Order: sequence, then structure tokens, then C-alpha cells
Amino acid sequence: MEEIERLQRPAKKVVWTSPTRQIYEFDLPVTVYPPREDTSLLAEALHRLGLPNGTSCLEIGCGSGAVSIHAATLGWRVVACDVNPFAVACTQHHASLYGQSLTVLEGGPGPELDGSSDQWGGDSHYDVVMWNLPYLPRPNLGDDVLGPMEESALIDSDDKGLFLRYVERLASGRLLKPKGVALAVVSSLLDGRQACTIAWRQGMAARVLGEQEFDDGESLVLVAMWHPYSGKEHIHESVVESTNAILLSNSSPAGVLCTADVQRQGRGRRGREWESLDGALAASWVIDDGTHSLHKPVDQVHLGYYLSELFHSHGPERICLKWPNDLYVRASMSAPWKKCAGVLFEGTTMGTGQRTVLGIGVNIVGPSNSQFGGLDELSPLAKGDGLTAQLHAVVASMFEVLDRPNIPLTHPDLRALDKALIFGSVALGPIFYRGDCVEVSGLDEQGSLRVKTESGAVILVDDPDQLEWSNI
Repeated sequence: MEEIERLQRPAKKVVWTSPTRQIYEFDLPVTVYPPREDTSLLAEALHRLGLPNGTSCLEIGCGSGAVSIHAATLGWRVVACDVNPFAVACTQHHASLYGQSLTVLEGGPGPELDGSSDQWGGDSHYDVVMWNLPYLPRPNLGDDVLGPMEESALIDSDDKGLFLRYVERLASGRLLKPKGVALAVVSSLLDGRQACTIAWRQGMAARVLGEQEFDDGESLVLVAMWHPYSGKEHIHESVVESTNAILLSNSSPAGVLCTADVQRQGRGRRGREWESLDGALAASWVIDDGTHSLHKPVDQVHLGYYLSELFHSHGPERICLKWPNDLYVRASMSAPWKKCAGVLFEGTTMGTGQRTVLGIGVNIVGPSNSQFGGLDELSPLAKGDGLTAQLHAVVASMFEVLDRPNIPLTHPDLRALDKALIFGSVALGPIFYRGDCVEVSGLDEQGSLRVKTESGAVILVDDPDQLEWSNI
């Protein structure tokens, strides 16, 4: 009875201005999600993608229809869906009112998979898929609750989490074309801060395109996801001297990946030997074929940070980043730290540009009698299965150049990066610079480490060999 009374409340009028400054007036039943800041965040991202007329688009959870109608004004072919039948009717009405043609269906992703998406997505693949996800956690037992229709728009009631379910569906080849882009607006109350990492673990490349912060500390994060380096070759060899050397010596374009079962002469920074243990992963990518001049010295730090975030699910207090480009792990809180992974960029002159390749070495299993560690020291469940796809996603997230759609290159959150560097310095320290004990405070724009001496002097260190790490 209460829900029936709720549905009988009068509709409300809401005015929304699109990124093209067009003003819309919506008449909304009480159960339909109205246009808000998150609506504008998503609509503005569509505008920046720079995609042409005829782009195919699916909006999941269309609510009032504001974003779908805006997409239609860009000349896109739009399919929209919502689990709330009132939202379906609302979107259909407003699209007709403003002279736009949409296909609007009832339904959406949820805990019960129906075997296909045809009932709510047209069983098609799209250039753009987007979802402004519910942003409230499921209430605790005894808390006040909303009506079922409002809950479908505002509360993530999925045990797995709707964002992860969305990413899994995309990664499995559903909904999104091979060179398409998926957008998601995710709250920091749920998966917003870890959205890119969640995508990487499913093999999807991801970048943060925007963020809306609120006075109460919550933020909404807009994430773009795509299939990394779609259509690019994957070279696999049984035994090689160096995967980096193979890609440096050929003319493969950016995005080509080379892996090997055994790497005999893996190397680290300044030609140092990298010991590849049995079952280790050796992988290299062409990140620049001489066209874009992408690589900067700070990239090795950024990539090391991203890898530490990728592996955090295995044990966040037992993995750390050693500036600039090494990962260390420990089997327990009292066990010694051991090197587990490393990053190496190498380049060669190519015409007027620089051909640059990136190598990543990761030990999966760390023998007890070795100075090197493995991912299995974080978790007995850690395996190499799927790791190549995850690393491929991280590398594409950093370096893949996407012109259409326009998804600009980004860098890590600097506060989070500094926090990770400080944690690594405490875990592997004390650190000494030219005999003096120093304290790490963060990174500068070029990738140099900012340290403070006991006398209070601040020094920028750009050569790792000038530091001594006392706990390794």
C-alpha cells in the first residue's frame, strides 16, 4: 500500500541544461532519477569523445532520458534501457517531445543473467556503452529504505557489485564493439576509487576522465574502458634472450606484445641482470613506434605504482613500490621483503623519432632459498593465469593513443602515488643518501624523489644508485 501511495504522488518538473546549452524541461514521476551533477558529468564526456554521426550507443539506466536524448542530438543511433518501467515511459515521452528518435527497452544487467542482452540491449554491440551506476551502498538491516523503484536507481543491491558485473560483461565480449568505449559513473562510496583497478583485473583498459567532488567527501568518478590494443599482434616465443630486444629489432607498430616462456638474458636498469625464476612472466610492448614521443622518465614510477595497485588485492600490506620501478613482496608481516617485479623502458632511434619498448618481469613463484619473491607469497591463489591480459590492460591504459574516441592520456592521482612511495620507503628503509638518513615526501613532475634530510634540507634525487635501502 505504501508503495502504491508513493507512486501516486504528483510528478515534478526538473530543468536541465545540456553541454550544448540546450535547455530541457522534464516531467518526472517520483520514482524516476532526475538529471543531476552526475548526469552532466556523463553528458559532457560524450561531447568530448568526438565521435561521428551514426555512432551506435547504449545507455543502461536511462532514468529521465537526458543523456540518451543528448546523445541523439549528436547524430548517434541510441538504444536506452532501464529496469524501472516509469523511466522507460519517461524517456520515450521526452525523446518524442524534443524530436529525437530512440529505442527504449525495459531491463538491464543484474545478478540473474538471462543468457543474452537482447531484452534490454537489443543483443547488439555498440560503439559506446554507458551507465551512471547506482551510488549508494546497500542499507544495513533495520535502516530506513526507499521504495523498490527508487532503490533500483540509487542503491547497489548486488552482492558482487554492479560495476564489477558490468565490467565482466564487457570483458566477455558482450555489448561493446572491439574498438568501442564504455563509460561508467561510479561513486567513491562504492567502487569509484578502485574502478580502474577493477577493470584491469578483468583485462579491460581504463582511464579516469573526470571527477565530481562534494562537500561531504563523496566523489563521483567517470571512467572510460576499452579492449586494450584491439587487433594488435601478440608474439609468443618459447625461449628468447630478451623480449625487449625482439621488439626493438623489428618494425612492429605500437601496441604489439611479445611474451616468452623462458627469457635467458632479462635485464634491468643500466644493464643489470634480472633473474627470471621458473614460471616467471616476461612480457614486452611497443609503446611508441617513433610517432608520438610518449615516454618520459616519470613513466617508470607511474607504471610501478599501477602494478602495485593491480596486485593489492592479494595483500595490500605485503606489497610495496621501491622507487623508481621495482615491486617487493613479503610472505607475512614478519617475513623479509623480496623483489617480485620490475619495469624497464628501452629505446632506439628511428628516423626522426624514438622507438620505445617496455618490458615487465613478474615472478609468479618465489623459491624459499632465493633472494627474489613471487606473487604466490602474497596469496596461495596467485597464479599467472590471466596476468598477461591484466598487464596488457594496464599498459594500454597508460600509453594507448585513442583519437576516435578522444580519451586523453592521464597520470596517477599524485596524492595516492606519494603515499605509496612513502609506504615503500618506510617498509624498505631507513633510506640513506650519501650517508645521511633521509625521509621520503613524494615525487616531482620529472620523476625525481623528494627527500628531506635530518637537518631539514629538501633534496631531489634523480639517480636511484645514490640511495641505500637498509631493509633489503
